[in-house]
Amino acid sequence: MVASILGIPLPGQPLPSPHLPAVDRAHRLALDRFVAGPENCLAEVAVRSVFSEHCPAFNPVVFYGATGTGKSHLARGLADVWKNEYRRSVIYTFASDFARDLTDAMETQAVEEFRARFRGPLLLVIEDVGRLVDQRWAQEELLHTLDAQLAAGNRVVITAPCAPAQLSGFLPALQSRLSGGLTVPLVAPEYPTRTEILRELAALRGLALSVEVVDVLAEGLPGTVPELLGALVQLEMTAQVEARPIEARMVRRYLKGRTRGQSPQLREIARLTARHFSLKLSDLRSTSRRQAVVRARGVAIYLARHLTSDSLETIGRYFGGRDHTTVLHACRKTEELLQGEPVLYEAVLHVQGQLQ
Repeated sequence: MVASILGIPLPGQPLPSPHLPAVDRAHRLALDRFVAGPENCLAEVAVRSVFSEHCPAFNPVVFYGATGTGKSHLARGLADVWKNEYRRSVIYTFASDFARDLTDAMETQAVEEFRARFRGPLLLVIEDVGRLVDQRWAQEELLHTLDAQLAAGNRVVITAPCAPAQLSGFLPALQSRLSGGLTVPLVAPEYPTRTEILRELAALRGLALSVEVVDVLAEGLPGTVPELLGALVQLEMTAQVEARPIEARMVRRYLKGRTRGQSPQLREIARLTARHFSLKLSDLRSTSRRQAVVRARGVAIYLARHLTSDSLETIGRYFGGRDHTTVLHACRKTEELLQGEPVLYEAVLHVQGQLQ
């Protein structure tokens, strides 16, 4: 292993990538550990704290960062190991589900049951807390839930798109609680870490890559793990078509072509997506909540998030003046749908192919 790069033994979730061909839909790859370089060194400290036999040194633990940096890998991995290997009680949920379950409990006079559920487990993991923006009732309940869990010495793990102090539309008291433990910024892997990740991804796909190929790809593609997987899949497909192994010159050609077309305009993404779904461009930029429009808009936003360098705010403004949390929600929802809807998956592949 490359010096200073750690492998944290936590199972990852299947990696989403619009590059994966249809035959791979049922066989998404998942790394069996989180590969952390110096850029993400706090991740190991956080994991050790959660698994400490005594009162955790840091509580809660908050992982935050952009899409694809490994927040869900760590959060879900912690929950899985805690349940399957430690045999201890755990609740793993998304913030949006927490808010929805709370609403249901309030409507059915079952709030005490709700609280017993979320204030009892030895480990509580809540993903994507940014979805609670401006939902004051859910934020207040989460605040009291955190207080109860921390008072009992139970562990809490949270994921967020940004640092707690930067969560706009949140109660100051909740921001304070989330900031009171260990906040762990996660970023895309740097070059040495990317080489290690590429080797592991290649091994999972059964690809034999030379040292030169790995170095050229790692040097030329500063991206997240799903993006690295997408590049490998594209190169694998090219190698099959050309009936030759993946070579350094093939990688350089791929990187050159990617550089020319890596930043399509938002309008072009929206136009091609609308055309694929037989809609008007104005539909995707409207406030329409028709299911067909919402699904197509989600695909367009998902592609904009992954294929451009535009900020969440810029993407949101283009698609009807939506805020960054709405953009994140649309991306997450589309990623979930891609797991089980081949038609939507093919739509992403088709539009992306046209853009490239």
